[in-house]
Order: sequence, then structure tokens, then C-alpha cells
Amino acid sequence: MTEVKMNLEKNEVVNNLLNKNLKIIQRTDFFNFSLDSLLVANFLSVGRGVNKIVDLGTGNGAIPLFLSERTKAKITGIEIQKISADLAKRNIELNNLSEQIEIINDDMKNWKKYFKTGSQDAVVSNPPFFKFHGNEELLNDLDQLTLARHEISITLEEIIETASFLLKDKGYFAMVHRPDRFLEILDTMREYGIVPKKVRFCHSKIDKQAKILLVEGIKFGAEGLTVLPPLISHDSDGKYSQEVLELFK
Repeated sequence: MTEVKMNLEKNEVVNNLLNKNLKIIQRTDFFNFSLDSLLVANFLSVGRGVNKIVDLGTGNGAIPLFLSERTKAKITGIEIQKISADLAKRNIELNNLSEQIEIINDDMKNWKKYFKTGSQDAVVSNPPFFKFHGNEELLNDLDQLTLARHEISITLEEIIETASFLLKDKGYFAMVHRPDRFLEILDTMREYGIVPKKVRFCHSKIDKQAKILLVEGIKFGAEGLTVLPPLISHDSDGKYSQEVLELFK
């Protein structure tokens, strides 16, 4: 770790990736991983038939790192922002995971340059949550944060369309998003042949409205949606709940 720290820029820090046996380099002026990334990485089905996974919009590589703790599958992260993609590559090297994880710096809409149609067993994404209607006052001051949070370079439909093209029949697609777009997500998944199979609403506290949702579908899967019990991320005293603490282990 000493050599890595010596090469850090002034706005970079190295953190333990929660309580995992992993470390991550992050920039103070870029979008950093959050609980969302851990939750969706844990939500994705990674059973025996999952050998190839793509993370759309991987940022600094947190989701592939989390997934490496659950599966030996080959994981590819795609990230449009060069600085984030470079961070992700360094994070993969830092954790000695270069043989399992590859990072591509490109627009995910250019997926045909790297993958064949129907070649992936699973696709996962923590995408931009907010639609952009042309009101620049709602955007973040930093362009890199704007791209991470708002649908500037990619839309929800384009993400799901890309996932559908990448997935083999019966392949899994999992995403974390906002509850207010739940019906839009379900409709769009169905439009592109991904049948919603399970959903879980996540609340910051038990008496609060759901803040995010986790949804997974199967390409050309059988009908039948399971709504899982809600996930409560924090106890009444503001500390992480026991379930979330278990994920940190």
C-alpha cells in the first residue's frame, strides 16, 4: 500500500472498502461509491451459470470489487469518464484482481466494439437517477458529478436496451434506482424482453418512505414477480441496521 499512497494525487484518498478485504482509491471531486453499490452488487444473482458479468457505468469500480467477493465470474466494467475509468483500473490493480476484472473506458452505447450480442450471463448497473429536462440550475457544478447523477450521456431506456442486447436468454439484469421511477423501470424492462422477477424497496429508517429500490429481471424469463421484505438501512439511533452490517462483513 505504501507505493500506491506515494502515487496519489492531492485530491485522492485510499479507503477500506467497508469491512471487505478490499481497498479503493477515490477522488474528493468525483462521484464515490455509496451503499447503493454494495446493495445492488449483493442483489444480483450470481449462481452456477453466471460466468460473465458486465457493470454498466462502473465509476471507480466499486461494484466489480464487491462482486469479486461473491463470484469467480469474469467481470467487465464500462465507464464513459476517463478519470473514473482510470481510477477503476488502478483499484483493480490495487486489489490484485486484474485477471478477473477488466475496465473499459468508453460509452456503453458502443458495447458492440467489445461484446457479442447475447454473450453475457448477467448485467448490473447503478445508473444516473435523474432525468434531465434542460434546466441547468438543477445540475451539479462539476460536470463529472452531473454525468453520474443525471441522464445526460445515457437514459434509463438506453441502459436497459443495452443490457438486453448483452444478455443471453435467461440472463440476469439487476439495477438500483429510485422508487418514483418504478413503473417506468418495469415497463421498459418488459419492452426489451427482461421479465421483472424480484424487487426490494430500501428505507433509510423503518418509518420513512422508500429511498431506493433494487430490481432484478431475467431475459425471456417466466412470469412472476416477488416483492421481498423491505430493507431498513439504519436503526432509530442512526446507526447501520444489523442486516446492512452483515453485508459489510
